[in-house]
Amino acid sequence: MPVRPPGLRAVSLDAAGTLLHPRQPVAQTYAAFARRHGRDVASEAIAAALPRVMLELRSLRTGDPHWHAYWSAVVARVTGVGAPELLDALYDHYAHASAWTLAAGARECIAALRGAGLRVAVLSNWDVRLRGILDELGLAPMLDGVFVSAEIGHDKPSPLAFAVVCEALGTSPAALLHVGDDDEDDVAGARAAGCHGWRFGVDVPDFASLGRALVG
Repeated sequence: MPVRPPGLRAVSLDAAGTLLHPRQPVAQTYAAFARRHGRDVASEAIAAALPRVMLELRSLRTGDPHWHAYWSAVVARVTGVGAPELLDALYDHYAHASAWTLAAGARECIAALRGAGLRVAVLSNWDVRLRGILDELGLAPMLDGVFVSAEIGHDKPSPLAFAVVCEALGTSPAALLHVGDDDEDDVAGARAAGCHGWRFGVDVPDFASLGRALVG
């Protein structure tokens, strides 16, 4: 288990894959919604295509806090359905906490970190729906900040994303630890910005471990 960074003042957490997880595999949800719109596509095919398509179309996020053009293109590419009704249905589905589960021990860990005097925030590559999800989960009041890439205009791993968090929380990069599940976006991005970066699921396997590493 990694050692708590000296001089630590704040912790930022990634959302998808760290703090939040889809209640059902995304590919299964896409396939089920596509069938309602007349397209029978295997969830396995969607699962195989989705990571590549999301990466290829990433530039469509720019300048749109709702990511409508991006998600419209992603959904059409992986399901073969270009009907706006399908995008609307999926977009609304994933806008609510009912589509997500909060990682085990996350709430308790955040409370412990803040109780130990650390500031805790969320920094995520997400669209504006993230705020509503965190509100519905009752998590927003527990956080010192929510930084959504679609709002701040910078995706991780850009150092500018981490700089926004540091400035808002009133801390230097060296006093911020970012925890997330992606090697490039979360760990390498944080370290390139002068922050500390831990890989969730590897450096710390879960939120109970994170709490022990930082608070004891």
